[in-house]
Amino acid sequence: MLEEISNDYLKKLFSRKLALLREISGQTMEAAADSLDMDVSAYYMLVSGKRLPHIKTLLRLNKKYNVTMDWWFKELYETPSSKTDPRAKAIELEILGNLRKLNGKTQAILLGISKVLAQET
Repeated sequence: MLEEISNDYLKKLFSRKLALLREISGQTMEAAADSLDMDVSAYYMLVSGKRLPHIKTLLRLNKKYNVTMDWWFKELYETPSSKTDPRAKAIELEILGNLRKLNGKTQAILLGISKVLAQET
C-alpha cells in the first residue's frame, strides 16, 4: 500500500490537516507561523500543499496542536470502508474544538470518561 502513495497525495493530506488545525485554533496564518517560529511564507507552503514539513517542524506541530504522528498519517493505513463519513468527521471536529477550550484537568477527566464509554460500545 505505501508504495502507491505519491508525494502529491502526502502534501494534500498534510495541508488539509494543518489547515484544519489552524482553523480550529482560530489563529491567523501569521499568528500560527509565529507560534511555530516559522516564516509565514514557509508556513504557507505547508498549508497550501506545496511542501512537506521537515521532521523537526512536524514535531513542533505535534506539540503545539497536541496531536501524534499517527494522526497525520492514519489515512494511509485505512481501507476505503473504514473511513469515517463526513457527518462523523464534523462531530469529531466540533468535539476537538470544544476540548481545546477546556483546562488540562477537565481534559483529563473527559479522556477518562471517553475511554470508559469506548469500552462499553
